[in-house]
Amino acid sequence: MSLGGRVAVVTGGTSGLGEAGCKLLAARGARVVAASDQPERAEQLLRSISDAGGEATFVETDVRSPDDVERLVAATEESWGRIDVLYASAGVMPTGSAPETSEDDYQLAVDVNLGGCFRLAKFGIPALERSGGGSVILTASELGLVGASRSAAYCAAKGGVVNLVRALAIDAAPLSVRVNCLCPGPVDTPMLRGWLESGDRAELERIQIEPVPMKRFGRPVEIAEAVVFLASDASSFMTGSVLVVDGGVTASYGL
Repeated sequence: MSLGGRVAVVTGGTSGLGEAGCKLLAARGARVVAASDQPERAEQLLRSISDAGGEATFVETDVRSPDDVERLVAATEESWGRIDVLYASAGVMPTGSAPETSEDDYQLAVDVNLGGCFRLAKFGIPALERSGGGSVILTASELGLVGASRSAAYCAAKGGVVNLVRALAIDAAPLSVRVNCLCPGPVDTPMLRGWLESGDRAELERIQIEPVPMKRFGRPVEIAEAVVFLASDASSFMTGSVLVVDGGVTASYGL
């Protein structure tokens, strides 16, 4: 699954799944443009990729801003002359039932998790067409496929990503652009660790792991391997697909 000569744009690229994706995409030969609203983390990421023999740059980007995302795409084409892969990994996870969720938290969940994917596709797919085609990978979640308690806004946004992928795939297929959805399960990331620290860590960890048949959290690199697969020619007949990497949690009824 070599990606030599390709250019990959990764939103949410300085933390968690996005950071792991940047590192593995670069290790497989892609020139990576990491984008996030955390510029203080960029230097360490770029140094890590460079030390491993890869190539990467950083563009500060807030995926809630259409202007920022449009600028990200333009800056990538200006620097590298093309874009071949778009990987949307920026995300937030406000918690609460609908009555517990503020309007601000609901808007944040939708604007980052769903809107960020939409904007990357809106401005990025024309760039992929200019390159002769490519791959779009949008991150949803296991909770885009099933419900969970106190996750109303997050489930709504991630479920929207799943069906956005299907619509985009239909429109983009004539352009030689494939669009697929990645649904990770519980993975050991800063986002998950932040949630675990919000209460009784041992109990919250038990709640998360108990329904997972493999009885552990996923590792970010395991999700990154799926990203590389979707970015590469190994998945050349896949579009509009939902790739679930969740340790089996959505396969289980819990009995």
